[in-house]
Amino acid sequence: MVVNVEQLLELYGSPLYLYDKSVLEQRCNQMKEFCNILEKELEINVTAHYSTKSNSNPEILKIVEETGLNVDCMSPLELAVDEISGFKRDRMLYVCNNISAEEMKLVHDKDILICLDSISQVETWGKLFPNTEIMIRINPGVLGIGHSEKVITSGKSTKFGVSEENFAQLFKTANLYNLKIVGVHQHLGSLFLNDKIQNYIDGIKAGLYLSNKYFKDAKIIDLGGGFGVPYLPEEQDLDLKYLAHELLPIIKEFLQSRKEIKEFEEVKEIKFEPGRFIPCESGKIIGTVTAVKHENGLYWIGTDIGMNQLVRPSMYDAYHEINVISKSKKQEKLENLISVNFCGNICESGDILGKNRTMSFLPEVGDFVIVSNAGAYGYSMASNYTGRPRPAEVMIDGNENRIIRKRETIDHLLKNIT
Repeated sequence: MVVNVEQLLELYGSPLYLYDKSVLEQRCNQMKEFCNILEKELEINVTAHYSTKSNSNPEILKIVEETGLNVDCMSPLELAVDEISGFKRDRMLYVCNNISAEEMKLVHDKDILICLDSISQVETWGKLFPNTEIMIRINPGVLGIGHSEKVITSGKSTKFGVSEENFAQLFKTANLYNLKIVGVHQHLGSLFLNDKIQNYIDGIKAGLYLSNKYFKDAKIIDLGGGFGVPYLPEEQDLDLKYLAHELLPIIKEFLQSRKEIKEFEEVKEIKFEPGRFIPCESGKIIGTVTAVKHENGLYWIGTDIGMNQLVRPSMYDAYHEINVISKSKKQEKLENLISVNFCGNICESGDILGKNRTMSFLPEVGDFVIVSNAGAYGYSMASNYTGRPRPAEVMIDGNENRIIRKRETIDHLLKNIT
């Protein structure tokens, strides 16, 4: 993505979210190819579901839909956004956690397949809608994977899924309301790369074992995902072809053994949830240096990109590459490299954008800051904390740019509270 940062900030305000359409399309097509490799060998449907929560901008969702990927949603607003972006009910899956009966009614009335993740939620659904089909999220018991403990979703310490020890009660509850469990879902966590592929494989094996042992009516198997992207400079792209190669014999064995159990439903579809893999690398957030100081032996570079605009560094201690462009174009290189901390404009010590970043020059007020890998869980997790409006979002398409979400204004926000 080659852009005139200064010009874009003048047009749309600072800070600003940017997305590169070509990168987004490339990642969609790579995921489609991954599914096609598996589908050809397995001879059943293999689909990937984009996670709406990673980035819910309708213009991004439209590109995902046009590429042929499906979608997950987990709230009424996400469902509505998916609909206006072109997704039909048969390409949507409602993967939820601890939702109300009112929300369940919305999903039921839309005739969208729902995936529930507790016996309590199954009971609530059963009382409302007996004699219907559902999916269930299981906890395969293996330790999950993720870039932070906060995004690990499998193992003994997670709130997600039903464990094997509670399957008997699960089936008792489902049978009480004549619910048919037509799909089994599992998800280990968010963000694995090549060095963790085996951990992902181990989780898949555990989940498939439980599916074959207990879930006779399951015709859909959702293997989750959390496919990662390289945030750190030394990390490598996830090797999807290698992952497909490693998965094929495991899934083939599962499908074959499933066919040999006469009373079990034949599996018709395998699903994946690639998560951040689709939008992450297409997005950046750009902003402006607003203050520079040297206190107690530390350089602090203040910016207008606070934790309200990009919360991942503060919430997960996540690393995002940060580059500075000199507005004056007169960068004075220092004799020795210096270490600086980038921070935002929120009055909290945790409002850190990047710690101990090596610089060959000292940024100045007015310089431009570019933060990479902000396409996933960037704008979607942004807030108005401390009363600051959320930035605009802009799509870059070749040499063209167009706004895909307007910058919030104080007047707009006041209308919602007065």
